[in-house]
Amino acid sequence: MKKQVKILLLALAAVCLLTACKKEEGALEVYTLGESGEDTVVSLDSLLEEGEAILFSVDAPTDKAISEKLDISHTYHYRQMDDPALLAERYVKVLMGAEQGFTVIDAENHRVTAEPALNTLTGEVILGKVATATTEDGGSRIFRVVVGWSEYALAIQVTYVDGRILAPVEPEVPEEPEEAPPTSVSEQRDYFKSLNPERIGLEGDDMDDYEVFPQQGWVLVDGISCREINVYLQDARNATNVYMGTYYLSSDLSTLYQKTEDGEIVLLPLD
Repeated sequence: MKKQVKILLLALAAVCLLTACKKEEGALEVYTLGESGEDTVVSLDSLLEEGEAILFSVDAPTDKAISEKLDISHTYHYRQMDDPALLAERYVKVLMGAEQGFTVIDAENHRVTAEPALNTLTGEVILGKVATATTEDGGSRIFRVVVGWSEYALAIQVTYVDGRILAPVEPEVPEEPEEAPPTSVSEQRDYFKSLNPERIGLEGDDMDDYEVFPQQGWVLVDGISCREINVYLQDARNATNVYMGTYYLSSDLSTLYQKTEDGEIVLLPLD
């Protein structure tokens, strides 16, 4: 299907084959599909001011193609206009109006919720609505209109596509990274005991002389889940513990805070 849509833009730069190209006499009021004209859409001709653009050629199926019940489409080529993109925008907005009832779709017939890009030098917009005509076995069809433009020309293709207009494609939601489970009390205590005392404002070469008491539960510091840890210095002479300070260690062991004598909580660099 994508290939079929791309053909429309390629046709803007090509000269149509005489065997499959018909000249239309006079301005067209509507574009028609179906043997009895079951499905029609307002033509670009009906919106044009005199001399604004010229219907240059029409690509239409041959009688044999119709008799063989092949996929039927008509493509209308317009030239000699000041701004093909601006003219395409005007026509697309008419098709999207309540009277015509078309909606923007993608190449796989999913409804598109975003506004179509119409302010580009070249481009195309695909529109569709439920067709009146059905397939031979009574199945649904889409009446599709593709508006394509280049720097110097504009083309409009009307065709049937079997099937229904589908719901918009849901954007992919990135998966949330799995958070590591919080460390246990014993893991936090062991990590804290492995730190260099001088780096956290304590004296000594190691933490062997200190008692570390992690508290149960978590507290938030700067929006980070931390465990409160109270540190005491063992006084062997008096068999007592001297309070040395309070720290807050994050659940992933990456961040450490210290409570100052003024009660302020400050970040301690661990690197």
